[in-house]
Amino acid sequence: MKKAAVVGLYSIKNAGDVILCQTTAHLLRTVCPDTEIVPVDVNPVNLKFKGRWSQLKKLRDTFFRGLQKLDRDLFSYGNSSRFRYVCEYAMWYLQNHRRFVRQLRGADAVVFAGGGFLKFRTQGLNYHVEQIIKIAEKYNIPVMMNGVGIEGYDERDIRCQRLKRAINRDVVKVITTRDDIRVLQDHYMENPNIVTAQVGDPALWSPECYADRIAAAAPHDGGGDENGGPFIGLNVIRGNVYRDYGNSLSEYELLNFYKHLVHAIEARGMRWRLFSNGMKADNVFGRKLLRALGRTEKGLLVSPATPAAFIDHLREYDCVVGARLHACIVAYAMDVPVVGFIWNDKTRFFAAYTGRSPYYFDENHLDVETIADALTASMAEPYDDTVREELRQKTVRYLAPFAQTYLSDGHGRSKETT
Repeated sequence: MKKAAVVGLYSIKNAGDVILCQTTAHLLRTVCPDTEIVPVDVNPVNLKFKGRWSQLKKLRDTFFRGLQKLDRDLFSYGNSSRFRYVCEYAMWYLQNHRRFVRQLRGADAVVFAGGGFLKFRTQGLNYHVEQIIKIAEKYNIPVMMNGVGIEGYDERDIRCQRLKRAINRDVVKVITTRDDIRVLQDHYMENPNIVTAQVGDPALWSPECYADRIAAAAPHDGGGDENGGPFIGLNVIRGNVYRDYGNSLSEYELLNFYKHLVHAIEARGMRWRLFSNGMKADNVFGRKLLRALGRTEKGLLVSPATPAAFIDHLREYDCVVGARLHACIVAYAMDVPVVGFIWNDKTRFFAAYTGRSPYYFDENHLDVETIADALTASMAEPYDDTVREELRQKTVRYLAPFAQTYLSDGHGRSKETT
């Protein structure tokens, strides 16, 4: 049985990242049913240690968590110095390198499971990409980056240039992106042997991946009724997200906007509920919003515990106001209308290639009445099934040949053992 190391964010409290891991694994098993999936969590949290050295391992993990917090406090969003790169690379190397080697060494292929792996300004995912590709190169393990996000390019930023060097190594065979293919091809790619393409986000396969769990849940036909009006799901996000990505909107301004949007929704006879993708900072913002609204009712802020619960939860709404990208993408996959907020290019690009740009708004166009009007208009305009299905099939069109080449029983590869 062949092994596919599926790289992603498995334990982060963000349903979107876990959905990417699970939908990518689902597609690999669909193409090569006998494939064993080896989860590679690039930044595991709440690790449980057992055995003789468990306390030392726990202390070590706590130490690195402290370093991560210090790193966020020490370096600003715009800091692209070599000193920062060296410090952060060393931190992530010491924390994860031995574990990556242990998990990857026996794999027949490595697949990055979508998400923002071609980014370098936030999260530190560029360091994980560098490490994993170097390890894959050492052990001759072919690599595919599947439907990954691209968040900018900067020829003066050492983090970007080291990331560029890593993804151009010969061990990388295919890179597909859900974002702007021009940025990938015109700026990042130098190795002519690497296949590149623009595809749909792997999360568009959520209906098939979670079909059994969704079928087992109670059916939904939307939350609207003739007495209460349409049911709107308001996706909350951390208050400083706009400024973290180079915008100007403050947490106070974002909170105030949500507050007035709720009032506008109520004035139009619509019902509403807040929900998050699961992240702690998003829930903190949601509770601040409820206090600002003077609302204390239980159930007005929901944080689904699992990806399946998150997907099932989205089906309750007649329309979703999406703040996080995968609230928008999963709602789109489940045929739930979306009005979205744009705070970086990935959401803008998703809106464009799905043909829904009129329903997505950046910080300069966050007008309460405009958004409220868009809710009504979005519910009245169905999705183009042809566009959505073409995006889904593009994902498989590039993943399938890679999987069949390196994960089918007829394929073999020589492995280094030193």
